[in-house]
Amino acid sequence: MTVSELLRAIRQPYVDLLAKAAAQPAVIVEPAYRRDDGTLATEGPLALPCRADTIAAEGEAAGRPAMVDSTTQLDFAPFAFDLETAAVSIQPFVWDWASIEADGLDESAAADAFKTWFLAWFDVDDENAPAEDGLHGIVHYLSEPVRTEQGWRVNADLGSAPETAVEDLLFRLVDAGATRISIG
Repeated sequence: MTVSELLRAIRQPYVDLLAKAAAQPAVIVEPAYRRDDGTLATEGPLALPCRADTIAAEGEAAGRPAMVDSTTQLDFAPFAFDLETAAVSIQPFVWDWASIEADGLDESAAADAFKTWFLAWFDVDDENAPAEDGLHGIVHYLSEPVRTEQGWRVNADLGSAPETAVEDLLFRLVDAGATRISIG
């Protein structure tokens, strides 16, 4: 099994749930939280935006976000490989809550790598057209980086982003100087 195939298998159960929720009548799919003036609502030192899974467009729940949470986790033996100068390991995780650690980066390099990756896959201007499944192929959330013993950790809701988004993150972290990357 390749890394891409593994990531696709981890992603699929969650995306199936999200697509089912997106197919419900009168829901807005993967909306970004916005201020009254229409600009993205951001928070934290990195000023990152966030997306809901769905928001009801009508009825008693109108305007309320709804979370779609994974109900299963793919069981597999931890998978490790070298990517250029970094040792990469992938342990079982759910697509809507992945913990990502990167060692060997200073604070600025880590913050920049995570932030630029997130914004590249967030679709800041809501330009991504929905695919056949009604989803937009975008990430939903990224936490602020937290210091670990030898690097930085973030948590991410990978939303409906394809497995190539995670591959892109790996390459961005390697390019920033990461020596060890762990996803799990």
